[in-house]
Formats: sequence, structure tokens, C-alpha cells
Amino acid sequence: MTTWHAIDRNEARAALGIPIDARVVVCHGRIDIHQKGLDILLEAWNRICCDRPERDLRLLLVGTGSDAKELRQRIATMELRGVLWVDKYVRDRTALWQYLSAADVYTLPSRHEGFPVAPIEAMACGLPVVAADAPGVPDILERGEASGGVVVPRENPTALALALGRILDDEAWGQELGKRARSRAQEYFSLEVVGKQMRDFLFCQKTQSGTSLQLSNLDKPVIG
Repeated sequence: MTTWHAIDRNEARAALGIPIDARVVVCHGRIDIHQKGLDILLEAWNRICCDRPERDLRLLLVGTGSDAKELRQRIATMELRGVLWVDKYVRDRTALWQYLSAADVYTLPSRHEGFPVAPIEAMACGLPVVAADAPGVPDILERGEASGGVVVPRENPTALALALGRILDDEAWGQELGKRARSRAQEYFSLEVVGKQMRDFLFCQKTQSGTSLQLSNLDKPVIG
């Protein structure tokens, strides 16, 4: 996606008040706890933090929705540390670039999806992705780590925590996955690539329709 790109990481973190040496997981989208698997994410985040008590870890949530109040209550009840939540709809592309650029890894813990665009936006910004195997996700990360991400089973906070933890613990590995993710986004999901696919499909349909019409005319009886 050539229109999506990262900005300077240090500048992004400075604007958001995130220390340079912190390790950051980001997730953006509608706050729908069940569909988006946010309960799974909170449990995974709790495990990640408990296993790394001395690390400066941040979970950056961006978005709002009908379950915003309940999510805030869950965060407070679980006494989660390091959660930074931008509780509003963010449609400004520059702002989204800033949030994504400040992170080390993107996560999508959803139970249900169609074809999610959010992880592709993150990949275009050079972020590795850890995502649950909701519909559409295996198509985006078709070759797993070779595509720049890790796909884990839905409803499994342990698997999500392990995959995220591995990237948080190994910065070099995360950066390598991020490079693969950006290449995957550019090669398969850029506006140019998708536009060509649509053009080819429509041209093929038009050609087939014209051929069918010509053939159907041959079947008509000649009246003379």
C-alpha cells in the first residue's frame, strides 16, 4: 500500500510520550470486545507483563465503540499496567501513521473478521503482525513468518502471549518480520496491484459477456 508508510519512530514516540526504550504492542479498530477478541488480548497482555516485571511494556489501543465503558472497567479491574488507550474514532491517516510508527508489533486478536484491513495498514508501516486465525487473516499472512507475521489460534491467550512475547524479546527478529510484512503488503495489497487485479477481472468479464452474446446470436433461427 504505497499511500501508507511509517514516520520516524522516535518522533512518533515523543509525540505520544512513549519512552524510546519501551516495547510497544499496538491494536486499532472498533471496540467490540467479543468480536475483536479484546478480552483475549487483555488476558494475554497480563501474562506478558507478569513474565517481564522489569521491562517497560506498553499496549497502545486506538479506537472506540459500544463496549468502551466495559473495556475500561476490565482494564481497571485487572489492574493492567502499560495500557495507553486513545478512546476515540481516529480517521486521520497521519494520526494513524503516528500510532503505528510508535509500535514494535501489531496484534489482531479477533474472533470474527471478513477481510481485515487494519493489519495490512500496519504491515505497510513495517510492523510485524501477530493475529488470531479469524477469517481473512490466513489469506493476508499466507506464509506465516515469511509473510511478516504469526498466526495463532482464536480464543487462545496463551498462544497470543507467547507469539507477542517472542517479538517483544527479540527486537532484531521483529524488525526482520516487519520488513517482510511491508514487502508482502506492497506486493499483494498495494493500490496498484489491487487496481490491476480489478481491471483484469472486469475486462475478462466484459470479454466473456461479449463472447456469450455473440454465441447466443448464432443459436437464433433465421427468419426469411
